[in-house]
Amino acid sequence: MRQKILIGCPQWSHTQWQHVFFPSSLAKTQALSFYSQHYSSVEGNTTFYALPKAEMVRNWSQQAAEHFKFCFKLPAQITHQKLLQNCQADMQQFIELLSPLIEKRQLGKLLIQLPPYFSAQYLPQLARFIESYHQQVDLAVEVRHPNFFAKDENEKQLNQLLMQYQIDRIMMDTRPVHAERPSTEAIRDAQQKKPKVPVHLISTGNNPIVRYVGQTDIQANLPYIKVWLKYFKNWLEQDKQPYLFIHTADNAGVHQLTALWLELLTAELGYYPADNTLPKSFGIGQQDALF
Repeated sequence: MRQKILIGCPQWSHTQWQHVFFPSSLAKTQALSFYSQHYSSVEGNTTFYALPKAEMVRNWSQQAAEHFKFCFKLPAQITHQKLLQNCQADMQQFIELLSPLIEKRQLGKLLIQLPPYFSAQYLPQLARFIESYHQQVDLAVEVRHPNFFAKDENEKQLNQLLMQYQIDRIMMDTRPVHAERPSTEAIRDAQQKKPKVPVHLISTGNNPIVRYVGQTDIQANLPYIKVWLKYFKNWLEQDKQPYLFIHTADNAGVHQLTALWLELLTAELGYYPADNTLPKSFGIGQQDALF
């Protein structure tokens, strides 16, 4: 039960985190260093839109804590435009760019976020892509097409493919944000952009990945989180190391939502951190920390 749950946000810096998470004296250039002392991972969305400069990646590697894990999305050019075909040059460029993180074992998962039009007919392309790269980098797959949520032969083939290569299928829980009253522009934007797909609880690899998009009213997340607790407990008992990426509509109050998750996981798993105040409660970096 001392196996870590790797917990992260979709970013390591936010303008509204000043005075809430970051100390007032913290320079912007120290944001990643501070974040990585209290979280063990990050879901890097920026690479989906554009590649960072090589110098920037080297700086990230130097700033992050030793055991921190970066999880980056594959560029949209690979997943959405080329649908995983004829992208060898793009992939090699991307992997080479991330080489400082790979060398220091700071690269967690490369996240293959597939578009909603990537249907079961493209499964052979996904299989060829996985076969080509699964030995170079750790991969995880997020599907959004209804074909893969029908509990039929299409979904069975997807799951069998992922289990064959021990590739984790990302479980995205957008129920909370879609149940929220659209009272702000951020909530309306999230409801428009976040897929409204069923939650299929399945672990196809050794690192179950949960992307939880919560409500801005922190306590309203209680019934949703409680459903997840037994699954995290089971995964830890199976000696798996789960990832948990926590979102809200605007991510301004994501740390308070993280604190709620930790409180409930602690109660369910019977582990109590030394300090239960933000941000020390995250326990990251302690030798015996669960999270």
